[in-house]
Amino acid sequence: MLAAACQASPPTYEVELCDDTVRADSPFLATHVAGMLSRTRGQVQQLVPGSREEPVEVWLQEELQLYRFRRGSYEHADGFWAEEAGRIHLRTEARHLERTLVHELVHSSLGEVWSLLPGTLEEGVCDWVSASVCPHSSAQLRAGRLSAACFGLGALEIELELRSAAPRGREEVIGSYASVLLEGGIEPPITPNEVFELEAGRSNSGLSGPRKKALYGLAFFLVDRIASRGAGLEPLYELCLKARAEGLSKVPTGWLLEAAELEGLESLEWKPGLAEAFSGAELAELVAMYPDFLGSAIDRLPIPARAATGQEELRFSMRVNPR
Repeated sequence: MLAAACQASPPTYEVELCDDTVRADSPFLATHVAGMLSRTRGQVQQLVPGSREEPVEVWLQEELQLYRFRRGSYEHADGFWAEEAGRIHLRTEARHLERTLVHELVHSSLGEVWSLLPGTLEEGVCDWVSASVCPHSSAQLRAGRLSAACFGLGALEIELELRSAAPRGREEVIGSYASVLLEGGIEPPITPNEVFELEAGRSNSGLSGPRKKALYGLAFFLVDRIASRGAGLEPLYELCLKARAEGLSKVPTGWLLEAAELEGLESLEWKPGLAEAFSGAELAELVAMYPDFLGSAIDRLPIPARAATGQEELRFSMRVNPR
């Protein structure tokens, strides 16, 4: 009762949707987010096996706050799920408001058996679903999570290649190369086993922002590898059911590695898969994320002499190597 009395005051305006409620300090914002919730709730239910349909309340706040006199560790977050209150809190100025709503909606919808996922993997599930439900920002989410995973394991090298195709009738192809190395500054580097041991999604995890992001990235990478086999989250859910049937408190790491087709817990065994996960869309997002670094690398690319005269076709490509 005391905790309930100390909770932050609800926003002024309220919109009701069947059993759900959205509150905000602006009637327009409350209606806008209510539309998002109505549009995405069913999609989340379809994508998440074993999901529950409990009433949920969404609060829009300028500064995220659960209690009046105590702030949680939400300064780097755009939203959080308050399980005891049955409430999603969203930052009014969140850059990707709908995607954040879906992420927290997944937390609120996961049935009890999903609690058998170890470490940070629940966050990977939420990110995978939000990328699926919000395709307009999927590439940006993927690029952010995958690059954070690379930074956690060490660094991210972006290789640029400029190829000069000779005129027709000649086989010669001249190429020039440049690269840029981006370091995450995470010391010591994260080891893959930490994603199974640390719950980075908890506000009291004690992890720094960069380590947290890196663990989110590794969790997304693992869940994405399992889900991209064509059956979505069903294989992951079945592992939770199997662990429950065998009386285990958590899904064993070995089961998850096998489902993701990863050999083990050495960083070198994860890096090739991370490199393969970057498609053209994610690479384009990396250009937007690090324009100055990539621009300087492009400036260093030597242009073949014959190509400079306009007699040959220039082709530019880039690829990612976790280091």
